[in-house]
Amino acid sequence: MTNKKILIVSPSLKIGGIERALTVLANYFVTRGYEIIFISCLSGDKFYSLHENVRLVEPNFKNTGGIQKIFFYIKLLFFLRSEIKKASPGVVLSFGDWFNPIVLFSLLGLKYPVYISDRTSPDYKFNIITSLGKKLLYPKSSGFIAQTKRSADFKTQQFGDKLNIKIISNAIRKTSVVPDSKQNILLFVGRFAWEKAPERLLEAFSKLANKTDWKLHFAGDGPMLNEMKLFSKELKIDDKVVFHGAVSNIDELYSKASIYAIPSKVEGFPNALCEAMSFALPCICFDDIPYEDIIINGHNGFVIPDGNIKLFSEKILELINNESLRFEVGLNAQQFVQKLSPETIGEEYLKFITEKMK
Repeated sequence: MTNKKILIVSPSLKIGGIERALTVLANYFVTRGYEIIFISCLSGDKFYSLHENVRLVEPNFKNTGGIQKIFFYIKLLFFLRSEIKKASPGVVLSFGDWFNPIVLFSLLGLKYPVYISDRTSPDYKFNIITSLGKKLLYPKSSGFIAQTKRSADFKTQQFGDKLNIKIISNAIRKTSVVPDSKQNILLFVGRFAWEKAPERLLEAFSKLANKTDWKLHFAGDGPMLNEMKLFSKELKIDDKVVFHGAVSNIDELYSKASIYAIPSKVEGFPNALCEAMSFALPCICFDDIPYEDIIINGHNGFVIPDGNIKLFSEKILELINNESLRFEVGLNAQQFVQKLSPETIGEEYLKFITEKMK
């Protein structure tokens, strides 16, 4: 008889791309009759909700930072090994470049099939410990889920035939459009962290702020939030920039926006970009992120050479001044993301990760 338990390991349930992707999958898997155990490695505040039939497991210890961080990860190794043995799942699913080596190391000597997926740009340079952990432990996984072809190609270069690689895009949650709510809003949703490069979007917007009555809205929190508020004042555009912080009802803001811009330097598979596309928003990004599996330049979005702030700004202004272009590109974007439904992507995952279930 097939063991229909799937154990999912997530860094946390706080706001973040990994957490969003894993909760969408967990909530779909349980509707397909699987028993889902969801381990959140960090206990505490929760941004995402799990289906009532998903069993949540959290450690009773916390990462307090500093030198204690080392002890936290040692405790986490034993915690994961103990909880996974206790659950005895048919398969383990783990996301995250930092957490995958920990999960694999915690299960050395045990026979549970483990499927992993990295969640950042494939060429990102990690510290020596994480890089070594990946090199030694990734070949012990049963399968690797690449979010994009760029990621799959990179992993093939690194590991050759030592990894069982499958390309599966992220599932995009079901969104709720608020009708007839469009405003002159340029939007970005994401953490205020260096990899998201919010300063690039502020700089681009500053070049056109006096040419339009549009406003730039940011939804998200993070270590650079206060710094970016000060930067908007330095650029003399603070009267046209709105910082919302963390937003629970993000669909309302997507519905109000008319253009979406993503200035990121590092992305694995930008969930928020695809969510914006589901609202028929024309989107702009730089080419340093793995856009190839998502955007066809000029058709369902626009791709700008990395770091070209001037061209990025000019494309925003072109969209501001051309409503018919916004509508056409936005409609193409919306049609594209329909294939990223939780049902479609969830079935691709199940077909791949359950192949070794006993």
